[in-house]
Amino acid sequence: MISVFKHVKPFFLIILLGSILASYSYLKSIGISDLTTMYQTIFGGKPLNGVLLKSLFVMIFSLLQYTLIDYIVFYIDNSDNLSIRYGNKNDWLKALLKGALIITAAFVILFYLIGLLFNIVSGNFDVFQTINMNTVGVIARVYLFCTIAVFAQIYLLLKFTKTSTFMIMGGISIFLAMTNHYQALAFYILPRSSSPMITLLNVVESIVLAIALIALIQRRILKKELSSYEN
Repeated sequence: MISVFKHVKPFFLIILLGSILASYSYLKSIGISDLTTMYQTIFGGKPLNGVLLKSLFVMIFSLLQYTLIDYIVFYIDNSDNLSIRYGNKNDWLKALLKGALIITAAFVILFYLIGLLFNIVSGNFDVFQTINMNTVGVIARVYLFCTIAVFAQIYLLLKFTKTSTFMIMGGISIFLAMTNHYQALAFYILPRSSSPMITLLNVVESIVLAIALIALIQRRILKKELSSYEN
C-alpha cells in the first residue's frame, strides 16, 4: 500500500502543505473559524461567495489532479507490462483504482489533519468538540467528491493527452465554482450540508456517478485493447 506514494514527489508535498496552510489562513482571515466549515468550504460544500473563494476551490481541485497525475500516467503508460505482472487487464485496472483511492484518501485526510493542527495552534484546543459524527460525514462526502474527480481524471487521461485532460478538468472546476451557489439543485456532487433526505439523495447520486465513471473507464480500456489487437 505504501508503494503507491512513491509516485508523489517530495517537493510537491511541500507545495501541498503550503497551499493547505494558506487556504486555512485565508478562511480564518475572512471570519470563518470553525474547522468543519473551513474544510467543507475548501472543497466547495459551502457557498463560494467572491472570486477569491472560487479561486481557492479551483486551486484545490488542481492540487488533487497534480497529486494523482504521476501515479495514473505511470499505470497508463506501462499498462502492457503491468497487465502481464498482474495477470490481466482487469487486475491491472483494480490495482490502478485501488492505488488512486488510497492516495485520494490520504489527500482528504491530510487536509483535515493539517486543518486540525492549524486550529490548535490558532488557539482552539477543543479537539473533541471539533471531531464528531457531523465531521466524519463531511469528510466522507469530501472523499466521495474527490473520488469522482479522480475517476474523471483517469478516464480523460485514457482518452486524451495530459494537457487536454488538465484543460478539461480545469473547465469542470471553474464550472463547479461558478454554479456552487445554486445549492437548491436536486443533483449536486459537492459536499454541501442539507437535510438528511437531500444529503442521502446527493450521496446516492454521487455513488451512481462514480460507478458510471468506472464503467466508462472499463469500456475505454476494452476499446483500446481491441484497437491494439486489430493493429
